[in-house]
Amino acid sequence: MKKKMDLLMYPSVKLLLPLVLGIAVGDALGEDINSTLWWIMAVCMGVITFVVWKKKYLQSLLLLFTIFFIGGSFVSMKQHATNVQLPETQITFKAVLLSNPIVHGKVIQTDLMVMTESEPIKVRASILRDTISNRYQTLHLGDGIKATAYLEKPMNFSDATFDYAGWLKLHGYSAETFIFYNQWQKAKVNLHQMSFLQRTSLAAAGYREKLMKVLESNLDSTHLAIVTAMTLGDKQLINRDVKEDYSITGASHVLALSGLHLTILYGLLLFLMSWCERILPRVFRRGLSELLILLILWTYVVLVGMSSSVVRSAVMLTIYSFVTLLNRDRLSVNTLALTAIIMLISNPYNLYDIGFQLSFISVWAILLFYPLIYELIPLKQKKSLVVVRWLWGMVAVSLAAQLGTAPLIAYYFGRISTVFAVSSLIAVPSTMVIVSSSFCLLLLSPFPSLSSFIGKFICVITETLNTSLHWLASLPYASIENVHISIYQLFIYYFMLMAVWILWSFLAGKIEFK
Repeated sequence: MKKKMDLLMYPSVKLLLPLVLGIAVGDALGEDINSTLWWIMAVCMGVITFVVWKKKYLQSLLLLFTIFFIGGSFVSMKQHATNVQLPETQITFKAVLLSNPIVHGKVIQTDLMVMTESEPIKVRASILRDTISNRYQTLHLGDGIKATAYLEKPMNFSDATFDYAGWLKLHGYSAETFIFYNQWQKAKVNLHQMSFLQRTSLAAAGYREKLMKVLESNLDSTHLAIVTAMTLGDKQLINRDVKEDYSITGASHVLALSGLHLTILYGLLLFLMSWCERILPRVFRRGLSELLILLILWTYVVLVGMSSSVVRSAVMLTIYSFVTLLNRDRLSVNTLALTAIIMLISNPYNLYDIGFQLSFISVWAILLFYPLIYELIPLKQKKSLVVVRWLWGMVAVSLAAQLGTAPLIAYYFGRISTVFAVSSLIAVPSTMVIVSSSFCLLLLSPFPSLSSFIGKFICVITETLNTSLHWLASLPYASIENVHISIYQLFIYYFMLMAVWILWSFLAGKIEFK
């Protein structure tokens, strides 16, 4: 069935573009235009848009300008909120640890929520180790401390190629601090100054630590690192060699929690709810089951730290669920754009998050190019071809995602994998088995014999996955290194990619111009 090429069918796409442009321009202008002026321009443009309601095309253009100014307003407000005035002198403060300390040479690094007179601020802290008393080993996630130190704005080293200060700003850090070993002590900290979401995230991190201990008791260290990354979003245990193998083969996405992992959980919950509906049809009705599934999904999102890729998937699944309950047609690209709008309004800095960009670009490319690539090889609907169709479907998804993400990965990391299609055939099914089995292991942890058996099974699959990807990574020309493209080349590529999709879809009879 042909679809008409009309942006009116995708109102969220139409609104997303000026919103993104407004955020980018507002962030570039910085303090040159404050949020009040942005809002005044947005309101004025909105009033003019309402006045010219009889002129359809002019009103549509003015509406886009209104959304543009709203984008600038949101990012300007975010800049003002994160621009915390730090004291110029050394101060004594109370703080709570947001993460377990990690040893880096002579210091331990951890995240602190520092209680100030106005509101708590997130600080990246380095604490000098005392190797005689080893007092630093008593610090754990959730502990409170009282310390004396300077709070300084994040800054980059003069010869640094990575924008570390920008990365800290993007992830909500307002300052850095260095604490000497004799300038801190444990103390009770009142958490009421923290917001409900901050306290919930801290409690979720503590519960995540308990789940990691359950996994640790059933898995060895090598396989534990992969499983915790795939299920709990913690990649700290993965060593550099394993990360390099996954990166070279283009399989790094399975280590970062994303739509794949959340969809696996969603499928497991649907399976369980279908059984509950059969056993207790009066209790587990369709609407109630969907709401219960969404509640569990969002609880899991909070538990794993609310990364942008997981939130994106959760929002899309939530929208899909409500649209399904309302028996409405689901426009996937429109839903993806609406999800982006929601996330950008909640935090405009998401636009600059690499995970956010890769997550949306990959899904966008799959939605557009997967149907076209899949139909390049006509496969009849025969039972004997089920495996062939499944394999070709996996390859088609991988090719579509690579079309969208390859230039972005090259732009940020200077690398393009040439074996991504083969690695996906190994990594994606293995991830599905590992994640599903890990959830079962956590649920059956009260039964040691069962959890031990599942743990051994997970170790076998994980070892097979690691060995396979290591072999692929060792092949000659498994990746193209030192690829450098500019931001202008990146935009030209995506413009050309969109043009190719329109022409391809037209020639394949998928769309017609209106």
